[in-house]
Amino acid sequence: MTAAQSNGHPCAVDLHRTTCRAASRPALPSKLRRMARLIAALAGVSALAPLSAQLPTDSARVRIALDSTRVSRAIERVRAAARAGSPMLRAARANVDLATARAAAAGPTAPAFFSAGLSEAPASNLDQGNLRLEVGRDFMTGPRRRAERTLADVEVQAATIAVSLEERRLEGVVLRDAVRAAGARRIALRLAAEDQLLAGAEEGVRGRFGVGQARYVDVLRVRTERLRIQSDRSASMAEARGARASLTAVLTGTDAASTLDALIDTLAGDGLGDAWRAVLPPLPSLDSLLGQSDVARLQRTDAARTAAARALVLAEQRPQVSAFAGIQRIGQANNGPTLGPSFGMTVSLPFTATRSNQLALAAASQGISTAGVAREAALAEARARIEAARERYSAARERLDAFDAALLRGARDERESALAAYRTGSLSLLELLDFERALSRAEIERIRALVDAADAWADLLGADERSDSHVSSPSNGR
Repeated sequence: MTAAQSNGHPCAVDLHRTTCRAASRPALPSKLRRMARLIAALAGVSALAPLSAQLPTDSARVRIALDSTRVSRAIERVRAAARAGSPMLRAARANVDLATARAAAAGPTAPAFFSAGLSEAPASNLDQGNLRLEVGRDFMTGPRRRAERTLADVEVQAATIAVSLEERRLEGVVLRDAVRAAGARRIALRLAAEDQLLAGAEEGVRGRFGVGQARYVDVLRVRTERLRIQSDRSASMAEARGARASLTAVLTGTDAASTLDALIDTLAGDGLGDAWRAVLPPLPSLDSLLGQSDVARLQRTDAARTAAARALVLAEQRPQVSAFAGIQRIGQANNGPTLGPSFGMTVSLPFTATRSNQLALAAASQGISTAGVAREAALAEARARIEAARERYSAARERLDAFDAALLRGARDERESALAAYRTGSLSLLELLDFERALSRAEIERIRALVDAADAWADLLGADERSDSHVSSPSNGR
């Protein structure tokens, strides 16, 4: 029997040319007993502790370091392409520019106004009428202008926070979908290799059944196992295509979309499971996550916006003063017209609209109270979401830590011993298949733990949070 490299995985073995030895076998040697313990450990029957004493060799450390560098660089390329080509991020940055332009124009100086008037002109005779030409402007507008500028500055802050939120969300989406696509593709490759192994096993078992050396239930067992593997492989391929489609959406308009398959293939290499420490950030504390939450910052900005809006309402309810000066000509029928200066002032009377002003101020005050309640609710929701995602992330990292022990490394080392035992007849075909299936499940579970961890990290970054205010045009402050 010869080992064959199939679908990028070394576990595919040519079994259809190998026949079973006699039914009576000698006692299992020590290597086979060790292999049996590995099968039990991989199946979850025994603990991982007996194997944890095996430490990685220097060559294994070098390989893990190289794989980590390769995987981290591939993910960083996808992130850079997403930051450059994300339409949502471009829209958020455009909102910052718009809010900044509006802030620069907020609180303008009131322009002067010109007025002219004609009175007492008999028969429309201008020579005998009174003509008035005046220039005026508003005064004491400082409180209103300051309130408008404060409200515009709050809009700039909100737009800037929205950019930060979109960047964090995009980072989580890229990591989640890249790891999901690569992990699903890696699982599909592993299942394809196992399916090829079972195809050879099925042919061998059917040949033995034809000569009365195997039971028909063994043939059915191999066939049903192949059906399960093929079904799981189809599901993994569908998951990989879905994750790739999500990545393509955030890479719209960039050249990276055309090379996305190459980047996913790079991530789906043999070292994806060993390089998880380079892919996943360390577990942050809950307080740091809450402090960095852009949702909480946006809620604080909403509270500042409502307070600024109330200050603007109060400023607009102050008496508005306008003054003017000019020249007037008074026409006289007998002595001719005379010229002289003219002065005047207008003052608004807010007390004449007391009820309307009270209602406007009450609405603004209610906005402040509502913003406070909404902030508390958003913070509670964000805290619950972050706590749940953090627990998921911690659990996934613990699973990866367990797989990162010597379990898989020892099982892979025992594969050659298992194959040698099968050649000599010390191990049956079904026992060998049990070993390969347990090893395959452990490797797949490790990849799934990495995918779960990336998904939890994306939740910590708010990958699924969307708000219309993040991408819509900011209000004009009125």
